[in-house]
Amino acid sequence: MSESAASSEFEAAFHKAAERHERVWVFVAILMLTLLLAGTMFIVVYAYGVVVRTDGFRRDPAAIEAPEGSIEKTGPNAYTVTMVARLWRWSPSPLRIPKGATVTFRVTSADVLHGFAIQGTTVNVTAVPGITGSVSYTFNRPGTFNIVCNEYCGLEHQGMLGRIVVEGDPA
Repeated sequence: MSESAASSEFEAAFHKAAERHERVWVFVAILMLTLLLAGTMFIVVYAYGVVVRTDGFRRDPAAIEAPEGSIEKTGPNAYTVTMVARLWRWSPSPLRIPKGATVTFRVTSADVLHGFAIQGTTVNVTAVPGITGSVSYTFNRPGTFNIVCNEYCGLEHQGMLGRIVVEGDPA
């Protein structure tokens, strides 16, 4: 057998083995990317509760203790407000409270994730279906404060506004 025949035989065997290894590694890389994508989707949907339409994540609006929200006077100048977020509104709105009032907001959602932020204040809570978030704030200046949703919640997200009107003198 000549040297060139042995060399070409060796090269053919080498290329055949190299191609097999390349195919295996390409398959392994594609499999790993697929598992990463599927795992990420699972975590986003189930761990974070992003718009899931299953019984485990649905919230029955009748089960919310104040389905349309409520405002309750709890002291001389203190209020507790239960805010309920729905596609695409806040209940109750508008709220009228006196200047200097301390308001405890109990925030929940009847459908999907929403963000409860009052512009011009430090109030920022995520409204999660089935969970009530709580934050207190004292309104020391009169004026109108906008409640905005700062979590994307659907097509009309940008129009999801509420109002708090702080009136001049304490009641």
